[in-house]
Amino acid sequence: MTSWSLFVPFFSRALRMIATGATLLAWACLCFWPVTLGGDCGPNLQEFKGFSFLRSSIIKGAAAGAPYVLGFDVLYERYGVQKTNMMQDNLDEWHSRYCAQAEKADIYAVVYDWPKSDLEEVINGITVKSYGLSPYLRQNTFAAYLYRYGCTETLRYLQYTRDVEPHVTSTDPWEDRPSNLAIINSLIVRGRDEMMQCASHYIRLRYAFQIIRLAHYSRQYNRTLELYDWLMPKVDNDPSLIEYWILGHRAGALQALGRYPEAAYAYAKVFLHCPSKRESALQSFRIRSDEEWKATYTLCRSDQERATLYAMRAYLDRSRALEEMKLIYALDPKMEYLDVLLVREMRRLEKQLLGLEFNKNRDRNRRYHKIPQPGIDDYLIQVQEFVQKINLEKKTTNSELWAIAEGYLEMVSGDFYAAIKSFERIEDSIKDEAMREQLRIFKLGAQIGSYQEVSDGMEDDIATMMRSNEFFLRFPSKFLPYTRDKLGWLYRRYNMPGKAFLAYYPFRDLRVNPRETELNDLLFMLQQQRLNRMERNLLKQGDTLLTINDVHMLKATVMLDQYQLIPALEEMKKIDRNAWTDYGVWAPFVERFHDCVNCPIRDTVTFLNRGEIIERMLDLEYRALANRLEGGGFFYQMGLAYYNMSYFGSAWQVMDNFRSGSSLKRRKNAQDPSVVPDERFALGNREHFDCSQALNYFTMARQFTGSRELAAKASFMAARCEQNNFYWRGGTRTYENFEILKRDYADTQFYARIVAECKYFKFYTAR
Repeated sequence: MTSWSLFVPFFSRALRMIATGATLLAWACLCFWPVTLGGDCGPNLQEFKGFSFLRSSIIKGAAAGAPYVLGFDVLYERYGVQKTNMMQDNLDEWHSRYCAQAEKADIYAVVYDWPKSDLEEVINGITVKSYGLSPYLRQNTFAAYLYRYGCTETLRYLQYTRDVEPHVTSTDPWEDRPSNLAIINSLIVRGRDEMMQCASHYIRLRYAFQIIRLAHYSRQYNRTLELYDWLMPKVDNDPSLIEYWILGHRAGALQALGRYPEAAYAYAKVFLHCPSKRESALQSFRIRSDEEWKATYTLCRSDQERATLYAMRAYLDRSRALEEMKLIYALDPKMEYLDVLLVREMRRLEKQLLGLEFNKNRDRNRRYHKIPQPGIDDYLIQVQEFVQKINLEKKTTNSELWAIAEGYLEMVSGDFYAAIKSFERIEDSIKDEAMREQLRIFKLGAQIGSYQEVSDGMEDDIATMMRSNEFFLRFPSKFLPYTRDKLGWLYRRYNMPGKAFLAYYPFRDLRVNPRETELNDLLFMLQQQRLNRMERNLLKQGDTLLTINDVHMLKATVMLDQYQLIPALEEMKKIDRNAWTDYGVWAPFVERFHDCVNCPIRDTVTFLNRGEIIERMLDLEYRALANRLEGGGFFYQMGLAYYNMSYFGSAWQVMDNFRSGSSLKRRKNAQDPSVVPDERFALGNREHFDCSQALNYFTMARQFTGSRELAAKASFMAARCEQNNFYWRGGTRTYENFEILKRDYADTQFYARIVAECKYFKFYTAR
C-alpha cells in the first residue's frame, strides 16, 4: 500500500503548445543540427533531455484521468480548459432538457449574456398578454421557446443567477476575495424561497447549486453542509451533472472542516461521474495518512468507486503506479483507468530508459534530474510481467493498446530486436487508426535503435528514412534527436570522431573551435571515392557540401593559430593555389597605433590570402635572421602581423573564424583560457587573445634595429601586447615596455606623437 504520510494536493496549470512551422519541418529532415540560441542568454542547460515516441492520441482525451497522462497542455489544446468544458456541458444539458428546440448559441446568449432587463421583458411578455415580445428578443430561439411555453420559473432563476455571479466568480481563481456576508446571506434566503415556489424540480436543482455555491464561496462551511442536507431531499430530479457540481462544493466544505475521508470520497464520486469537473476534483483530492485512506475506502459502495480511489491515488502520487493497476485489475479488468495508468507508466519508463545507452545527455540527466532512478530496471521488468499477464488473459476492453505496450516496453528496455518482432507479430491485428499509427512510430524508433554497427547500407537506410519516411517528416522533433544520438554513439564506438561530431552538431561549431582529431577523421571521409547518403547529409552546409579544401584550410588555420608556419603552409599547398583567395584576403601588415577591429583600410594597401600571408611571414623571418642590419624592420613587420591577426586586430579572421565583442569580458574555459564557453557552439568559441608572439617580435625588433624611431614604435606596440595579455589573463599589471619607451626614447619624434595621441600613455608619463 502506498504511504500517504507526505501526500499533498496536486496543482497543475497548462501552457499553450507552440506550433512548429513547415519551414522548420523541411529543414529538420535534411540535417541533424539542433536549434540554438545566440548571445549570453540561451536555453536552460539543466533541462531534461530524453526521447519519447508516445503520442497523446493513443489514449482517448475523455477517459477518466487522461489529463494526467497527456499533460494539461495537450488536453487543453484538444479539448479546452475546464471552465470551457463546464460551460459546454451546461449548454448541452439545457439543450436536452428543453427538447433540443433551441439553438445552443441562443441558449448561451440567454443563460450567460442577457441582462436582467431582457429577461424581465420576456417575463412581462408571458404574464401580460398585451405586452408581447419584441422582434429582437423573439429571434432568439431559446427566448421564443421560454415565451411560448410560459417558462417564468426558468427566467426568474436566470435573473437570480445575475445577482449571484459577482459573489462566486473571479478572474483569478486563487484570489482571496472579500465577501459581503449580509448580501450573500440575503441571496441565500431569497434563493431558498424562490426554489420552494418552483414546480420544476430541475430548476429547483439549479437553485440548490447557486445557494450552496454561495455558502461555500463565502466560507460558511457548516452552513454549506446544512443547506445541502436541507435542500437536496427537496429535489426529485432525473440524473444531472449539476448534482456533481453541488457535490464538489459539499466536498470542499467537508475538507475545510477537516473531514478529509468524507471529502475525498465526495471528490472521487465527482471525478468518476462528471468529466468536466475532474480537473478540480483531482486537484482538491487530499488524503494525509493511511488511516484516512482506509476510512475513505470504507465509504465506497461499489468496485467502480473503489477503483476510482486507487486511480486518483495513482494519478497524484509520484511513486510508481503498478500496485494500483493490479488492484484495479482485480476489481474490474474493464476499467478505463487501467489504460490511462498504463500509458502513464509507459511515459515514465521511456523517460527513464529509452535510448539510455546512446543518449548523449545521460550523465547530465543523472546529475541534475537523478534519472535513471535506482531500481528502475527491476520496476520495468515488473510492469512487463503485468502487461504480459493482461495480454494472455485478454480481459481488458482495449486489447490493442496492451498488445502495443508489450512491444514498446521491450523497446524501452533496449531490446530493439525483440520489439521489432513483437510489432510485426501484431501489426495486422491492429485495426484502430490511432493505434496503427502509434505502432508504426514505435516500429520506426525500434528500427533506428537496433543498428549496432556502421556500414554504408545502414547509413543509406537512415538517410532514406530522414528524407522520405512519413513519420520522420511529420515528427522531426521526436526522431531527429534520437537518430542523431544513435548515430553519434555508433560513430564514436567505431572511432569516427569527425562523423560523430557532425551527427551531433553543425560543422560551424568545429570552425569556431577546431580540433585536429575531428578534422583528420573528416579528411579521411572526404578522401573516399564515394560518399554515401548519410555522409552527404552530414557534410551539408546550407546549399553546398563541405569539401576537402574546406578542411585543409581549417587545419591550416589551426596550425597558424599555434604559430606552426611551415606545417600550415604544407596544408595550404594541398589546396589549388588558385583557390586560396576564395577563403578571404586581409591586410595584417598594416601599421596602426590604436585598436580598431573594423576600421576601413586604404585601397593602396596590399591584401593577401592566408597562404600568401604565411609565405610572407616565413620570408620575413628568414630575411631577419639572414640580415642583422635590417632584421629589426623585418621582426617589426612580423610583430604587426601577429598583433593584427589576434583578437585585437583588424585581420583576426586569418587565425580565427568567429569573434565576439564580449569574449574578453566573459569567463574562460578552466582548462583552456583561449576558449570562451558559449551556448551557441558545442565546443565554445576559441579566440586568439594571446599577444605573446607579437610581443616577442616587437622586442626583437627593438633589440636588432639601428633606428631609434623604429625602436620607439616597437616599444609602444610591445606595451600594447603587454596590456592585452593582462586584460586576457589577469594577474599583476606590468608596464615594462611603457617604462622602456619613456626612459630610452623620449627624444624621438614618435614619442612626441604618441604622447599627444594616446591619453593612456600620456597619463603614464605624467606619474
